[in-house]
Amino acid sequence: MRGDYHTHSIFDDGKNTLLEMAEAAEEKGLLYFGFSGHASQSFDESFCIKRNRFREYLREARDIQALFEQEGRRTEILVGVEQDLFSEPARGLDYTIGSVHFLKQEGDYLCIDESPEKLEWIVSEYFGGNWYRMTDAYFDLVAKLPEKTGCDIIGHFDLVTKFNEGNRFFDETDPRYLRRAGEVLEYLVQQSMVLEVNTGAMARGYRNTPYPREGLLGLLYVLGGEIMINSDAHSREGICFGFDEACQAARSAGFTCTNLLTRNGFARIGLGCFEEPRLRALMWT
Repeated sequence: MRGDYHTHSIFDDGKNTLLEMAEAAEEKGLLYFGFSGHASQSFDESFCIKRNRFREYLREARDIQALFEQEGRRTEILVGVEQDLFSEPARGLDYTIGSVHFLKQEGDYLCIDESPEKLEWIVSEYFGGNWYRMTDAYFDLVAKLPEKTGCDIIGHFDLVTKFNEGNRFFDETDPRYLRRAGEVLEYLVQQSMVLEVNTGAMARGYRNTPYPREGLLGLLYVLGGEIMINSDAHSREGICFGFDEACQAARSAGFTCTNLLTRNGFARIGLGCFEEPRLRALMWT
């Protein structure tokens, strides 16, 4: 594949600098690479860009973007952010990934992807042990992402399944789960959202398949949705992780194309790996 746009650095919860990430992307032969640090938020700064460092993040990212352009490097850099529904608005960006990492119940912010034990406690304490009440609450928030964040891309649509490999906590084929997930998926397609096929949980050993799961990815195709493939990399080694599997999952769902993001907007390309001249001939904006 020729692009990866969901990545993190030491500015938030990643392991490498922005420059190290960009150079690793170039080494992998990517035509496009995006920075997408977690946007700042007042209630929990443990994994996001600190509020007093956000301008520094933007400045350093733009400097690297300019450097790559001035030196005529193969990889075009884009500067973005991953904005949670409850994060502070961020401006001056090339793109925004909208994601839900927290539920808000009784005034408390509840992180759903911290650990299996934490998620189990949340369901017990706030949802009476009913996992489908919790998943409904999650998807209700995902539906608010386009309006609240103004995002271009929906990140890891079914993140709520991160710790549910093998249906550990709930049945992902149960109508009680799929009904609300399907309704929100249809709404996002109506809003012309691009949804990522995200391999981050695979890289970290939580899942064997990318987000969204097979059935939802198939429904997204039937609904006429658009996809792009992202790694959610938190280190240079994670860039493009599992892209072959992600492409296969997309093909199995019916997709023949994915999307790249350029300075001029989204560009649809076939799921195969193209030589650069052929790739550019296929682009549309």
